[in-house]
This record gives sequence, C-alpha cells and structure tokens, in this order.
Amino acid sequence: MAKIITVWGSPGSGKSMFCCMLAKALTRDKRKAIIVNADNSVPMLPVWLPEQLVPANASIGQVLSSVEIDTALTASHVTVLKAYPFIGLMGYCAGENPLSYPEIKYDMAVGLIMAASKLVDFVILDCSSTMTNVFTPAAIESGDLVVRILTPDLKGIHYLKAHQPLLADSRFRYDRHMTFAGLARPFHAIDEMGHLIGGFDGLMPDGKEIDRCATEGGMFQAISYCNQKYTASLNKVLEGLEPEKEENQPEDMPEHRQEECADEQFK
Repeated sequence: MAKIITVWGSPGSGKSMFCCMLAKALTRDKRKAIIVNADNSVPMLPVWLPEQLVPANASIGQVLSSVEIDTALTASHVTVLKAYPFIGLMGYCAGENPLSYPEIKYDMAVGLIMAASKLVDFVILDCSSTMTNVFTPAAIESGDLVVRILTPDLKGIHYLKAHQPLLADSRFRYDRHMTFAGLARPFHAIDEMGHLIGGFDGLMPDGKEIDRCATEGGMFQAISYCNQKYTASLNKVLEGLEPEKEENQPEDMPEHRQEECADEQFK
C-alpha cells in the first residue's frame, strides 16, 4: 500500500508545483508515484503535459462518475509522463469543466484514493482550494502525511482561519498538518504572518526560474531551480515519510526500497 501525501491550501500558493517537485524527489530511485488532481475548475492534464497528447478518455472524471471504482479502472486512467516514466498523473482533460460530469461523491473520492494507493509506492493528492469539492476533505482524511501551503499574506491567513472550522473533526488530524509558506517573496512579513497561525514549518520561496517553468509548461523541471529553503521544505516531507516506512518495512524488502528517503540533492 502506498504512502499518501495530501497537499492543500490557499489559492495560488504553489500547491501543484510543490506536488511535481515532490514526485520527482520521491521517484529518484525508481519508485513510482501518482499525482491526483480532481479540481474540475482547472483541468490539470494539459497544464502538466502541454506537449503530450492526452486522449479525452483519460479523464479522472470518468473514474469518479463510474458505478464502482477498482484498481483496473483507476490504472487505465493514469497518464504516464514520457520524460519521467515513474510518475503517473490523474486529472481532468482540456476543455472539461464542473458541468462535464456528475457531482463528485465523497465515498467515490475515497475509493479512487484507495485504488490508486494499490498501484504505486506514493500517491500525491493535489487538492482544490475549496472544501466544497469533496475530493479535498476526502484527501485530507486519507493522507498519511498532510501538507498545507499558504501564501504568507493576509489572504493566506484568512483562508486558513475560514477553513479551520470545517476540519475540526478528529478524523482530519488538523493539528498534525505541516504548514509551509508558499510563493514567499522578500517583501512578505513571514515572521508576522507565521505568528498569526502558530508558525510555518518551512518556506517555498518564489523564483524567476520556477515561475518560468510553471508558465512555460515545464513544472517537472522546476526541481532543478530550488534554492536551499525550498529543498529544506522538501526534505521535511521526505523525513516525515521515512519513520513510518522503516517501521512497517519487511525484512525481505528489496535493497533499493530501504534507501534513505532524502538523497544528496536534498541534504
């Protein structure tokens, strides 16, 4: 069963970019990962893969609107990156919108996540910023490790304060989430913003090269341009996965699965 990493947070905070970088970091030793995005307001397959032809029947919407979700159906709707064959993607196709499919049901979202977790080593859930998209709370409940990313400004702070009551139930383990400041810029009052929410666990600074990768359709190349603060945040996620992996690891697991989760690039 895969480790499930959930990434949620305020709009425009760099969640999808972080998911791409995390997938690259987790698959450097040929383990496999799937990034799942069920935000039907912004189809992500053409954003991730601007130069790769994606058939219309690859849409995650077809899985979420099916009668029953199993591993075979889920696997048939995973699009593999040609340049990075250990990373698979699930999302909506170009031209699709919230009216393209029936409303997502909570149990179907959970079923998709569980089916995907049987296919690979890691499932990364790239959530919508709105809780009315039930995939987001389902992903938060399902995550083995949950990361919330906020813009370090008043919009990010008030987004969190508005959504915190919606995650008060113990099944969401709100107090165990890691909190990162996304798209942090020099003019942001990081310390002051962190004080309002109890502090940030790390920073994901904005950068021209990273921004260029996002705007030009090269999100999976952005990891090459991470500065030390960004890679430190990636390391915290990798380290957060490591103890559970070691604790549950069988003695006869292949050697490449026993390697430390952070390689030299992220130290």
